Amino acid sequence: MSNIQFDTDMLSLLPPWYREILDYQQICQTEREQMEALADSIQAVTDNMFFQTMDEASIYLWEQILNIVPNPQTETLGFRQARVISRLSSRPPFTIWFLYQKLDELIGPGRWSVNMDYPNYTLYIKSDAQNQSYATEVAFTVNRIKPAHIVYVNTPYVESGILLSETISMVRRTFNYLLGSWNLGILPFATDYPAPIPNYRLGQWILGRLPFYTDVPQEIIKMPTTPSIQPLLLSGVANFVSGEIVSARINGTISISDLTKSVSGSVLTINFTVPAGDFTAITTVELLDASGNVLTSANVYVPITGATLLEYRIPVAEGVNSNGQ
Repeated sequence: MSNIQFDTDMLSLLPPWYREILDYQQICQTEREQMEALADSIQAVTDNMFFQTMDEASIYLWEQILNIVPNPQTETLGFRQARVISRLSSRPPFTIWFLYQKLDELIGPGRWSVNMDYPNYTLYIKSDAQNQSYATEVAFTVNRIKPAHIVYVNTPYVESGILLSETISMVRRTFNYLLGSWNLGILPFATDYPAPIPNYRLGQWILGRLPFYTDVPQEIIKMPTTPSIQPLLLSGVANFVSGEIVSARINGTISISDLTKSVSGSVLTINFTVPAGDFTAITTVELLDASGNVLTSANVYVPITGATLLEYRIPVAEGVNSNGQ
């Protein structure tokens, strides 16, 4: 809806005796719609003067000027606006802080990390693999501002955690049979007892019909939200999971067994290289055990232009889910 407000009630400007005529009512309605369309057009001109508020048609014109080929199927209008701003604002001199600023604009503050391997002249930029629609633009920006002798490596990561919790409850144990009484359920022989035994009903206490005892929950002594699990157990679970994972599978078809696994504290980190193949993007990542069973799976989107280093993190922590479990 336009922010520009016109008085489009044309009918109210006519003399009262004209307002009751149907022809004039239809004419005023048509003029009202034309005035509202004019207000929208004026507002669109104002919006298209700024990249942050440009519509898709105006952004497309700038993309043609900058030789950008958009992909409306995967790129939002907001991302395309940010990309045009990034292209126009990238001017030397370039510094590492300028790179940080660009990563904030393209990926988002706190959603990336940079590691510079100075001895090997390699720049690693790590970001979430769930949605890397910005990966191509990041590669363009980095390759434009970095020195020519430094190699840029995109390192997308996937994180799938494990939560542990424990509960301590008190129960009351009730025994269903009493030693030394007829409650043992052993039927007497008729020859031993010439007269019926008072208050004994056949089959009421037959041994085996009930368990020897029944546990009835009473109260919870320790809630799962109260911390109690020690770091040694968390680290042990992470090491156990590390031993179970033997391979990774990309897009359901490509199997990778060359994994680099490490446990720091209670965080398991798995690194592996995805070779360039016949696909243009990584859409699913699975971790498998020795029998080929899928232990964890994640849906991602990582554009592939060459060999890609992928990192899979599995933090083990104490906590509960949103449903309290």
